[in-house]
Amino acid sequence: MHCRWLVVALLLLSVGCAHSKRGPEAELPKYEHVFQKPLAEALAATRQLLEERGYTFEDTEDPTQLVTTWSEPDRAGSRNTTYTRYLVTGIAVAPRQSVVRIFRMTQQTTGNDIEWRKQWWKVLAERNEQVSNPFVKDVNLSIDDAETKRLSMLRGVQHGTRDLDLEQALTLRLESAPSVEVLAGNAVEEKRPDPVRAPEFYLERWKDEAVAEGPCTTSVRGLPELLHPGLTLLIGEQLGSYQVPDVVGHVVCQAAQTGLAVVLGLSLPETEQARVDKYLSSPGAPADQDALLEGRFWTRTYQDGRSSRAVMDLIDRVRALRAAGLRVTVVAYDTDVLNGSERDAAQAQVWTKRRAAKPDEVQVVLAGNTHTQVEKGTQWDPSFTPMAHLMKEDRSLVVLDMSYAQGTRWGCDLDRDSKLVCGIVGATPAPAVAARPGLSPYIQLRETAPNEPFQGLLYVGKLTASLPAILGPHMEPPKNLREPLLPPGRAPPLPGVF
Repeated sequence: MHCRWLVVALLLLSVGCAHSKRGPEAELPKYEHVFQKPLAEALAATRQLLEERGYTFEDTEDPTQLVTTWSEPDRAGSRNTTYTRYLVTGIAVAPRQSVVRIFRMTQQTTGNDIEWRKQWWKVLAERNEQVSNPFVKDVNLSIDDAETKRLSMLRGVQHGTRDLDLEQALTLRLESAPSVEVLAGNAVEEKRPDPVRAPEFYLERWKDEAVAEGPCTTSVRGLPELLHPGLTLLIGEQLGSYQVPDVVGHVVCQAAQTGLAVVLGLSLPETEQARVDKYLSSPGAPADQDALLEGRFWTRTYQDGRSSRAVMDLIDRVRALRAAGLRVTVVAYDTDVLNGSERDAAQAQVWTKRRAAKPDEVQVVLAGNTHTQVEKGTQWDPSFTPMAHLMKEDRSLVVLDMSYAQGTRWGCDLDRDSKLVCGIVGATPAPAVAARPGLSPYIQLRETAPNEPFQGLLYVGKLTASLPAILGPHMEPPKNLREPLLPPGRAPPLPGVF
């Protein structure tokens, strides 16, 4: 029993002195990344990541820790060998926030070929030491207790190193996946109570639309070089951020200010089109905002980011641009009755038909980044045919992926019990789309094959979550959207954290 705790003590001491393999200048992370995930889900993803890389796990008494088995070193040589394993420690910061640290543990053992060959008992002792596990209560060795204690004292010190590359791979797995979009029939809906809205809820742009500097306040670098009659600009995003609808609003305004007719495509069901059209022709007063949000799309049990406060504000911004005399409108191009490739085919058909009817109109289409892939297939469906692939024959098509800095967004995901949960989630960019925060919006094109449409990046900044529009600007979100968004008779609270 004492030897087991000795080994644990050595392990903890070496973990406390962990250092990075990236060099002295980066011995430890400058900050700990907090996942917007329950600890159990973050650890389950860590286990899956290590299992995919060929590691197996030992049982532990602590549910916040994972430990892989020691690696099998090369048996040839002088018995001077290095064993490796992974130790994963998790910290529950809050019910839906966690920190995961991954340590690569090493242990060196020394030996002598001549002694090893002559004294066969050392072989048995060493093998038993290799399979000993300080996280298991009972270790059954085939040598007496005194010898066990002595060999434990002689074992090499275990050294722990933060594996920052593996931690980055885990972050991308948890925070860079495509957004989940919730369609009719995919989730069981609950009837929502009628919301009671306080004055703080409503957008106020309608009160002072005649601003002195004009409707366009921010220019998007790189856009003027792309603008021409008949341009189709397809913008892929991760749903539920404030920044993407804001920057897309700048794009629409800048394009319309040149005198071109512009249509903004939003991934709203076509059943919302009548409400959108009515709102675009209204003053945008509180009663008009109430009417816009009456549709089922805005009051769904599970809201995936397409019905965010930022999207509502974008629609209101288009209304203000129209009031300022610019030629711009909104099309709700999505469907709530189709799934997979059939859904994307219906989406693409909206734009190909509209292009045939309005050849000079500039189309700015905002979609989840799965739908803006030019190539067929996804990790979960190799036969999936995205909207962008079906539109690639349009010679004026430009497909932009969202470039951003690490932050948060509002999204939906499946928990460990395969139940849908919506809330604030982390957003970490893959290296191909990562950028530092603080830059102004810009478009950067990539080189593409001659027969492929132009592709590039739209930089939007550091992401912050935009909550469902029906919650208003300041209401704290529920733990998940299985609860009513607004309990009966309760008005949104005064401005607070959100």
